[in-house]
Amino acid sequence: MAEPPAPLRWAPLLALCLLWLLPGLVGHEPWKPDEAYTFGLVRHIAASGDWVVPTLAGEPFMEKPPLFFISAAWTMRLFEGWLGAPDAARLAAGFWNLIAWLGLAAAARGLFGPGHGRWALVLLIGTVGLPLRAHQLITDTALLAGFCWGLAGLSLALIRPLSAGLMLGAGAAIAFLSKGLLGPGCLAAAALA
Repeated sequence: MAEPPAPLRWAPLLALCLLWLLPGLVGHEPWKPDEAYTFGLVRHIAASGDWVVPTLAGEPFMEKPPLFFISAAWTMRLFEGWLGAPDAARLAAGFWNLIAWLGLAAAARGLFGPGHGRWALVLLIGTVGLPLRAHQLITDTALLAGFCWGLAGLSLALIRPLSAGLMLGAGAAIAFLSKGLLGPGCLAAAALA
């Protein structure tokens, strides 16, 4: 039996991923306190254009770096008028999930060979607890994306050192600009292990 063309092989996985990702991103107000204060920061960045020091209730917010807040402000401004402000901002979480999935698939392919990236993705989206957090307006989704791309770089370090170094550097930068030293520290621990 002949193997189906590449687009048809990926169609079921793509449909599963979209069915997992899209319903939780829109159609609800911010959940939990994390989303509420994050939305306040996103709204400030979108209104003021100040990317360096987000402000919450008139006070500078320096607890977390601003990469996720900036990306959410962009999606909020891009989709305003089509979606409510919290839903439009929450699309940034979907964007960072997609970036994380691509990085995870690249890491699994680098470690285990062709065909394993899709199974790593299926295992990730089947993880208990991930659906709730991955659909929220929180910086952890960008941290996950950075960590996945850092692992992809580590998995390809011996085969393609230049592209692996770029992936590891980009992953560490995304993780650092999303949550601080936690992501680069975890990548350093993974590299040492």
